[in-house]
Amino acid sequence: MHIQKELIQATSEYFEDTIDQLKLLEASKKYKAILHKISSQKIDTEEGRIDIENKNGKSLGTFWAGLCLDDILRTRQFIKGIDNAIKDLKKRNTIHVLYAGTGPFATLILPIMLRYSNKNISYTLLEINPFTFNILENVITALELEDYDITLVKDDATRYVIDPKNKPDIIISETMQSALAKEQQVPIFLNLMRQVSQDTVFIPEKIALHLALKKAGTPDGRFLKQDYTDIEKIFEVSKASMFDSYLSEKQGDEIEVFSKKKTIIKEMDSKTASYLLLNTYIQVYDDVKIDVNESGLTTPLILRQIPNDIKSTITIDTQYVISSEPRLAYQIILNATEV
Repeated sequence: MHIQKELIQATSEYFEDTIDQLKLLEASKKYKAILHKISSQKIDTEEGRIDIENKNGKSLGTFWAGLCLDDILRTRQFIKGIDNAIKDLKKRNTIHVLYAGTGPFATLILPIMLRYSNKNISYTLLEINPFTFNILENVITALELEDYDITLVKDDATRYVIDPKNKPDIIISETMQSALAKEQQVPIFLNLMRQVSQDTVFIPEKIALHLALKKAGTPDGRFLKQDYTDIEKIFEVSKASMFDSYLSEKQGDEIEVFSKKKTIIKEMDSKTASYLLLNTYIQVYDDVKIDVNESGLTTPLILRQIPNDIKSTITIDTQYVISSEPRLAYQIILNATEV
């Protein structure tokens, strides 16, 4: 029980209403030290660094998944968002939380489990990586959580079949990189969304990709709000969009694509913009959000430098594709030249 109290104390900063970066940094260091201590196994090994490659994206190796804790704002916003969601559902007799893609430590849910020790919350922890799964088992055992309603499942979240008699009230999955590239966030979301009702809470609630222009004269590598202007949202992962707007189509056994989007940027003065960007926005839950460049998940992606002598419109064709390397496929037509 001592280790439980130690973890609760170390992670208390994540639940504060205001964000203090220095305190969050210190909390993350303490939290990480505890997790590595109780995991009873080194993850910085050859086996721990191997990603699992799938037909619909990759699952991060154990070591890389463990590093996600170092993205301190990401960790705080997800823990805070999950906590708020559970509070909003507290009137229900029972709450079932499904966490898909836990990594070795179930980082985003452990602090919450220890704060809600009552019996009306059940947890399903889903992880595909066998090495990662073994460490997760060690962590749960070390924390002496045998009295909690926790089910550990080693399975592929993109194909996992939810028990229709025990559907989750909250589904958590943070298996993504900036611009929804490479990892399985979208196929996981699609698989689980298709099996639940619209009142199921998904965390994150929304991930949106926007085309943007970086203003000319701003320093390279700096992406403050005043440095860019969003042009148009071109793809969104959310219940509303997936149920209605972006219905996907199968192309063979390995590829799933979404509707194409065409964006036209009118002729501009070359002095007003220097780069065409792809920005990622995350709404974790309600008003808990991660803005552009606040996390590794929302680092802007530079698509194209805008020539100084531009004298035409820019056309960008975009389409999100799920394959062995999920990504937003794009084609830029500039001065009658395809990029």
